[in-house]
Formats: sequence, C-alpha cells, structure tokens
Amino acid sequence: MKEKNKTLADIASELGLSTATVSRALHGDPSVAPETAKKVLSAASGNHVRTRRTSAQARGGNTALIVAANLSNPITLGFIDGLRGSLSDLGIKSLVTLTDYDGSRECEALGYAAANGMTAVFLLNAIESPRLIELIGRCGIPVVLINRYLEKRETDLVMIDNYRCGFLAADYLIKRGHRNIAHIAGPETSVTCRDRTRGFLDAMDKAGLDGKIHLFFGDRTFDAGAAFAAKWLSLPEKKRPTALFSTTGLMAAGAVTALRREGVRVPEQMSVIINDDYSKSYNPSPIDFTCYGRDPVAMGRTAALLLSERLADPSAPPKRIILPPVLTEYNSVLKET
Repeated sequence: MKEKNKTLADIASELGLSTATVSRALHGDPSVAPETAKKVLSAASGNHVRTRRTSAQARGGNTALIVAANLSNPITLGFIDGLRGSLSDLGIKSLVTLTDYDGSRECEALGYAAANGMTAVFLLNAIESPRLIELIGRCGIPVVLINRYLEKRETDLVMIDNYRCGFLAADYLIKRGHRNIAHIAGPETSVTCRDRTRGFLDAMDKAGLDGKIHLFFGDRTFDAGAAFAAKWLSLPEKKRPTALFSTTGLMAAGAVTALRREGVRVPEQMSVIINDDYSKSYNPSPIDFTCYGRDPVAMGRTAALLLSERLADPSAPPKRIILPPVLTEYNSVLKET
C-alpha cells in the first residue's frame, strides 16, 4: 500500500518538535538551528508535506518576490524593470528584496516567499549552497533564475552565454593587435563572473598570450575599478597593459574615471571592452563602452514569460534559455600599432 504523505503534525510528533518549528524549517527560516532543519528535511524526504494555507499565504498568492543583491548594478535595475512591467501585464504584483550577496539572506527570502504563499521567486544573484538547493526543491513555488545557473539543481532560467562573452571580448582585443591585456574579474563566488573569466583565459591561451595577462579581482563596484586603475598606474610605463576587459561596466567606469583623473587618455592609452550593457539610462558612464551582452530589460521580460509558462504547466521540465552575446561597438577600443 502506498504510504500517505506526512503532515506537519506527523513530522513534529516523530521528531518531538512543535508544528511551528517544523513549518519554519521547511520554509527555510534562519531562526531554526541547522541540525534541527536537517532532521526536519530528512523526515520530509520523498513526501509532499501537507500544510494549511493561512490567510497571510492567501494574500501573498498574487505576488512574485524578486531577490537581488543590491541596486548599484545597472544590469540588475534592467532585469527588475523588465520583470515588473511584464509581471504587471500578467496581473502579478512584484516585491523586491535585497541580500547584499549574503547567501543566508537569499535562503531567508525564499523561505519567506514560500511561507507566505507567493506566486514565484526570481533569483537575480543566486549563490549556490546545499541549503539553497534543498529549499528550491521543497518550497513548493516556481523559482526562476536570471543570468545565473545552479550546478546541482535544474530550474527555469534565462541567461546569456557568459563563457562566450568572455572569450569573444578577449578575441576582439587580440584581433585589434593588443597583446598585453588586463582583466578585471568579478568575485570567484559568482558563477557568472567565473564563466566570463574562464572564457577570457581560454581565448588568451589559444592565442599563446597566457603569459601576458594582468588579472585583478573586484567586487563589481565602481571603487573596485578605481583600485585596478591604481594598480595599473603603479606599473612601469612600458609594462602597462594597453587594453582592459572588465567583467562589468560599473568596474570599467571606475577604472576609466580614475585613469582620466591622472591624465591617462582612454582609449588612446588604454582600450576598454566590457561584458554587459552599461546603460546610461541607469547609471552615467564616462564613455560609451564597446561590449558583449544583451538587453537586461528584455531578459527580465523573458523571465516573466518563463513564469507564465510554468504556471500554465507546473509539471513541465525546467526550461533554460541561453542567449548568445551581441556585440555593441563604440569607440572605446583602438587598434594597437
């Protein structure tokens, strides 16, 4: 005979816990001790746990939660604008919460959305962890990723081919005669930044220039670009890279602003290419950057479309939309003579 699905009360009785504690554990509430949460998840394994829908959950049932790290990145703002507009067209309200790149806060947000019966969660800066993977599997609501993927969990997602972005950016500089090339990479915890850097390094290696790389890790901020500029200026003039590939436009803007403040001519003394669309609509840029990327607003709209398809067919396999990079050329890269 098929075993019936467990209720919250069944698990609470089995583990000697209150039903409230079991509910919080299943919804990823950070107030639950990790060992307790692990026991609850283990007891619920293989079961669709039946819970009563509260009035708070009913109120949240027409709202999607957008989880972002912060609002300083113009690309994030583009994603959110695209999402909010398209969700509104679907009759779904949107709520934005920020995590400051804190994985535990991301899990807390996912738990909150599940506990309040929200329609869906959009993760814009997903930081993969065993806890996040477990929560996505048990939250019971659709989770859509934007420009991120998880190695250990399939989800609906829309993203650009970030590896290809990095490879093409390096290749673009190489074909214009640059050999001594700097790269401002993003945090190693970001799968997006890692893929961009991996593509860059592979292109440099393919061209036999792996020994000509100046690699600098930043935290995606304007100040990180300024810190790179200080490092560039500290090098002997003949050893300074003639070109820069930045994994984000914001860091490139910080670098160019700082270099120009010291009298460095950009792009005459330092060509620059970036890996996303640093739109002036969201944040002023010192110059128009040549870039490989996609329109973030359109990607947000596509993510909302994925949700509408998921709501129409909850049992369908996860859908991954991986977009090829598009080149936008301005005058930030000069040929090296």
